Amino acid sequence: MLFHGSGIVVNTGGRCLLSRLDLTLQRGQHLVLRGASGVGKSLLLRRLAWVDPWDAGELRLDGRSPAEWGPQTWRTQVCLVLQGAPVLAGTPVDWLRAVEALAVQANREVDEPLDLARKWGLPVASFDRPWSALSVGERQRCQLAIALSRRPQVLLLDEPTSALDPDATAAFEESMQGRSALWVTHSREQAGRVADAVLELHP
Repeated sequence: MLFHGSGIVVNTGGRCLLSRLDLTLQRGQHLVLRGASGVGKSLLLRRLAWVDPWDAGELRLDGRSPAEWGPQTWRTQVCLVLQGAPVLAGTPVDWLRAVEALAVQANREVDEPLDLARKWGLPVASFDRPWSALSVGERQRCQLAIALSRRPQVLLLDEPTSALDPDATAAFEESMQGRSALWVTHSREQAGRVADAVLELHP
């Protein structure tokens, strides 16, 4: 197996949202996470990416824990794309250059994010505009293009196409073929198209 978690606990605000959760992702598989709003899907992804403090449980990527990988390297291999396409400082090109300058990104085989963006109907000029001047859908595609271009082993996708039109959504889903992902979507139609397996989350 590529990615495995066991006994995962997600706490927030003094209460337990998820307890003793187990999940497994095979290479090239799309595992869709489903559950009611507030069950902890987004918080779970943030913990799997080692962005938020870990509560309890064990994680393994290719048999190695986050501590064995090192936090920065783990985040390059288990890449989170946040929900809502947040507004960042500068432009998408500034963000791409900052990512490329990280030591943990050195000597990696990567794709060209502009090529990915073109496939999703995003003008290349969008990468030179301030994040604040882009629409939610434009920001979403820029962030996804940069994330996918780095070829992480696992993508953690939180409603990645929520602001995309049907054509861009279909093109993005095609770009995800062969990649490994934990995918949160509220669309049953999308889940039916992309899911190799579904994990229902309950409190």
